[in-house]
Amino acid sequence: MMQRRVWVWLAAVAVIAFGCAKKESGTPGQHLSVTNAPADSIGRGPWRWIATLTPSARIVCKNPDVYKISFLPDSTLRLLIDCNRGSGPYHIAGHSLRIGAFATTRMMCPPGSMDTTFASQLRSVDGWHKDADTLQLDTAGKSQMLLVK
Repeated sequence: MMQRRVWVWLAAVAVIAFGCAKKESGTPGQHLSVTNAPADSIGRGPWRWIATLTPSARIVCKNPDVYKISFLPDSTLRLLIDCNRGSGPYHIAGHSLRIGAFATTRMMCPPGSMDTTFASQLRSVDGWHKDADTLQLDTAGKSQMLLVK
């Protein structure tokens, strides 16, 4: 009985060790490099959301100071979405912009908050243009989010 417990214990240790082993990828000697996104071309920010122009309406942000986005050189963005903060990845290629899934805190913002509007629009961004201190984020729904420094 004791010998069986030892074998079970050894098998468990082997499974754990195998599962925790580091898997090497690529060829030996090959190093993966981190590509910095051109945050300087889009402007690091923080950018404050002032309005969104949709094909049928103009949505005006009531308080731009609580809706902000900053693009960091390591391809990470930082968000202020009313009473919540967030971060996530982004990728720029020319004037194409893809914002990846971002994580946010989950505070319940006060009535009248535009947090869900701002967040859902950011999730559909597919392009950008900048003119001096104004950043335009184009969405898949043919809307333009307007942000200022």
